[in-house]
Amino acid sequence: MTNPASRTVSEISPVIDAFIAASAIAFGLYVSAPSRAALIRTTLARSTRREVRTRWHARLRERWPQVRAGLRRGIAVALSVAAILPFTGKAADKPVLVVGDQAYNAQSLFEASDALRDAPYTVAWKQFPAGTPVIEAVNAGALDIGLQGDGPVLFLAAQGAPVKVIGIYRDSPDSVVLLAGAHTQIKSVEDLRGKTVALTRGGWSQQLVQAALASKGLPLDSVKYSYLASVDSAAALQAGKVDATATWEPYVTRLRQAGARTVVTARGLIAAQSYLSTTQKVIDAKRELLGDFVQRYQRAREWSLADPRHIERYADVWAAKSRVDPKLAHQWFSTSRIRYEPLTDAAIAEAQKSVDDFVKTGTLTRSFDVRGLFDTSFNKFTQAVR
Repeated sequence: MTNPASRTVSEISPVIDAFIAASAIAFGLYVSAPSRAALIRTTLARSTRREVRTRWHARLRERWPQVRAGLRRGIAVALSVAAILPFTGKAADKPVLVVGDQAYNAQSLFEASDALRDAPYTVAWKQFPAGTPVIEAVNAGALDIGLQGDGPVLFLAAQGAPVKVIGIYRDSPDSVVLLAGAHTQIKSVEDLRGKTVALTRGGWSQQLVQAALASKGLPLDSVKYSYLASVDSAAALQAGKVDATATWEPYVTRLRQAGARTVVTARGLIAAQSYLSTTQKVIDAKRELLGDFVQRYQRAREWSLADPRHIERYADVWAAKSRVDPKLAHQWFSTSRIRYEPLTDAAIAEAQKSVDDFVKTGTLTRSFDVRGLFDTSFNKFTQAVR
């Protein structure tokens, strides 16, 4: 095939040359014959390229189904490689344990005590504002293990959720308190008649209020209930929107600083247990990792109680993460003195009593045997610490 650009200018120049010359004269320009020849050659070359592109586009349209299929295969391969690459460099990395925490409490403890040093896994901390979303995330498979109060776990287990308790920790009962606002004259449980009490549904807050009323022979409807999250309950009391609230640290210390008065503590009224919770699926897949974590948690708690300076260190770490006054943190941790406990028959019996009390008060519609909720095989990990 002859390239059009290779044609001699003399073959086409009479028409084209005359056109270029006339056009130049029309604009008041003079274009010499050599320049007109160069312009013709450039024009022919451009025309040739356009013809080549036109023929290429035509062939591409004819073969587009095959080309498109090839592109799709190439993209699929590229995406597969992209998906694999982030993990190829991590093949030898440690396994990950995803832990649900509340307001940096456990994370601060582990960092202060250096309890995760040399752990055969990496902990991915996830922070939550309260216990209910923690256990819900555990049940949904978003967490491997969660730390939360007993109420949310018992409520979820009552609905048949496959959650499991593999460890218990407990605040001092003096750190769970029913408080009256500074704007009230409430000094005793009896003074609560007709008053509005803010509490968190299904948690220690509700347990304490109802247990306090029952201890004085008062019906549960002798007070008005305002169901709020713990942070909102504290704010409502300070604002004078409610008369009393049942809460725990660090809200207790904050409210007392604002003038709230203690009506009664949890001592002798409720168990105030907290759980390390997981699911059977995670136990089957990560039993040794869970056991090691529980063991390290027990060590960290024992470390925190062994020396007042450890409590201060723990409080300082938490205060820095939470951006609060370290004095508040020191007061909280000194009062709560959280300790780890093994899964004993007595602890399980306390959980059963909590469930039965919830049924009596109508908070739960039916009772259930809590023994299946507790996996006591994890005691072997914590006994090894002693």
